[in-house]
Formats: sequence, C-alpha cells, structure tokens
Amino acid sequence: MSVTAGTLPVAIPSVLFNRHLAAGNFLLAFDEPRLAELVRPGHFLMVTLPGVHDPLLPRPFAVYNVEGSRIEILCKKIGKGTALLSLLRTGDPLQILGPLGNGFRIPEPPAFCLLLAGGIGIASLHLLAKHSLRRGLPTVLLYGAKSGREIVPMEELESMGLELRIAVEDGTRGFQGLVTDLFLRFVKDMRGLSPIHTTTFVCGPPAMLRQVAGILKAKGMDAQFSLEARMACGYGVCQGCVTRALDPAHPQGWQYRKVCTEGPVFGLNEIDWQAIE
Repeated sequence: MSVTAGTLPVAIPSVLFNRHLAAGNFLLAFDEPRLAELVRPGHFLMVTLPGVHDPLLPRPFAVYNVEGSRIEILCKKIGKGTALLSLLRTGDPLQILGPLGNGFRIPEPPAFCLLLAGGIGIASLHLLAKHSLRRGLPTVLLYGAKSGREIVPMEELESMGLELRIAVEDGTRGFQGLVTDLFLRFVKDMRGLSPIHTTTFVCGPPAMLRQVAGILKAKGMDAQFSLEARMACGYGVCQGCVTRALDPAHPQGWQYRKVCTEGPVFGLNEIDWQAIE
C-alpha cells in the first residue's frame, strides 16, 4: 500500500519513552492510533519538533515497530536533528507526518525470507521480520555493524523464531567481517533452499547495497531494497530524493524516480546500481 501526504493530517503526539538501545542508537516511542492502524512494514514517517526552526526541515525515519497504538522509531545520533531527538523526555511533543512510502511486499507461504541489515538499516527491517514471522514464514536476519556495541537487541524477534546471524568488523561479536561476507557464506550453504522461493530484503549503506545486488543477480534471487535518502518533504513536492531507475523504454535507458513516493522500496531490477553512490 502506498500512502501519500495528501490525505494525511499532521499528528502531534507526546513521547511515551526514549530509550538507549546500543551505541549511538535510541528508541523513540509515541502513541498514535490512526497512524498505527495505517502503518505497514517499509513505511516511514517525517519527524520534527514543534516550534523548532533549527534544523528547519523534518527528518525521515522508518517505522521500527508497532504495538497496538504505540509506534516506535529507531534513531541513530548523527547530526543536530537526531541529537535533539535523543534528548526528548516522556511527555515532550513530536510532529509527525505519515505513514509514507510504498512499503515491502511480503510473500505468501511457503516463501523463505532472508533479511540483510547494515547498521541503522535494521530500522527498516525490524517490523518486516515481525510480520513475516507472524505469517509463519521461516525468516533469517543477517545483521552487520562496525562493532558489537552497535548491534540493537533482537530478543523479541528471536523468541518468535527469528534466526539471527551477526557480523561485526571489529570481531567483538558473531562473524568477524562485513555483512556482505556473511551473506556470501550464507548463500553458498543454503541447505537446499530454492532461490525461487527465497525473497531477500535489504537495507543499509550504498556500498553494501551494490555488492548485495550483484550477488543476488548472479544467484537469480528475488529481492526488495529499501533506499535511504535525504528528504525535505516526504511526499514528492521537493523532488530532492530522486534515484535513477532502469527504464528500457526511455532513450537513456533510465529515468529518475522519487524515493519518497515511488519507494523507498524498489525491486532488484528496478534500480540503476551504477548510479548508487
């Protein structure tokens, strides 16, 4: 389901909690029944602070989790905007627009779901894993970060049956190396799993996405990628979040598509991977 801002009012809920989860990562929660009813895995929200003009523009955040009417977003403290969000306390107001974007297409049984998350890319895949497990789909998450300290706990999903495999570059936890290295090892030992019945979902930094895309194409596997992009509006007006998508009918063989309204989820063969920076 694709949702655009034209039919969505701005919500101003209060913060329920703001919890530190891992190095630089915090979980921000608020109660908003209308949004919670509409949210699907892969949707995102545009978030800002009422009355704050520096930074002026809202920031896009994937919906990390939904429990009843409670919505949670996972944030990584990077710049001024996320630094302000990290300081919020219970009762502080938020300004929310959403849910936005097209979301993931979850396959039907007997599909096998393989999720690849690089760093904060886990924010886009957590809710997807929850939904796939609730459908009874075997689900594996390959989750990579620079250090074990940056890995966000996955106990709830593991209790639901998630198979979690971790790769960290500093060797402090799980497999030592990049998540793409772990992915290569996994696809070489898929224990009879058919690529036809395996859907791969990916979110992470551009270099990771390009490498994973190359491996998937070589293996003939289906995949959906959630792209991260800078956004000013979130609903297609500013056109500042475009990416190059393949289009055989176009004279150049590609055309620009907006990540906010035509994504953020794209199929493996939709993206012009040479243009991904």
